[in-house]
Amino acid sequence: MTEMDNTLQYNIESYILGNGSIADVLRLNSAGYKIPEEAILSALRDSEDLQNRDGGLPFDLVRGNPSSVKITSEVLPLLMKYQGNYPALFDGMVSFLVSRQKKDGGFAEALNLDPHIEDKYGISSGREWYPVGKSITWLTGKALEALCLAKYDDEERLRRARDYLMYSQYEDGHWPDYKDQDESDDLGTGNILPALLAVGISDDHKVYQDGRTAVLQHLVSSEESKSTFDMVDLIAVGKPVNDKEREVILQGLNLVKSTQNEDGGWAPMGAKKSDPELSSILAFVYRKCIDY
Repeated sequence: MTEMDNTLQYNIESYILGNGSIADVLRLNSAGYKIPEEAILSALRDSEDLQNRDGGLPFDLVRGNPSSVKITSEVLPLLMKYQGNYPALFDGMVSFLVSRQKKDGGFAEALNLDPHIEDKYGISSGREWYPVGKSITWLTGKALEALCLAKYDDEERLRRARDYLMYSQYEDGHWPDYKDQDESDDLGTGNILPALLAVGISDDHKVYQDGRTAVLQHLVSSEESKSTFDMVDLIAVGKPVNDKEREVILQGLNLVKSTQNEDGGWAPMGAKKSDPELSSILAFVYRKCIDY
């Protein structure tokens, strides 16, 4: 993007190093931010230390919590360049993800995660979008992309996950959180499109194109309402193919940059305090999309 540079208003590195989790540190590192080598090594050692016996990483990266497909799927791609130095960590995470695939091809969180998810997400926004024990579309997208990036080679398992997603898309281009849900979830689609590309679906396939169009439409609406949170999906669009799409991405990046707090982070809608996870994701998206 020649109209913008990759420099944010405030120092995101200092904020994440002081407030973020190991996932936040690794996310900034993978996006090319200047993270001290000592902090990266510490995050890798902490990942090893936190890893549960089943190979997964604990929900919310809190020791003692059950392993989470969401957390493990998000961290695994951030470890790719360190795979050779941490084979047990890497292989264990892959094995855990595979173990959480359901017969229908989708991926699900275990039942013992229910109280932990409820504590974090259930009070203010409800839990319909993140149930346990059943396949979830956006969670399947995260897991499938992670396994593809990790070069997992069981084609039959990857195909079943692909088909679960390919045949559960709704007419509006988005996906429901799970099969038979009445309405689609426009915030879940951004987790699915990268997985379809990673598993080999062509970018001109109708399912992908319909989903991409739906995400672009949602981004336009979110930019009009100044919803910075939704800009996490800018990266799901990929490179713009025309001036109109380029403008959508540029406006989204401008919104991200203009809403950064002075402490370096970003606050969720309705809050004043910066949130490390949201901040590392927005910073990641900003740096990746600015390179388009």
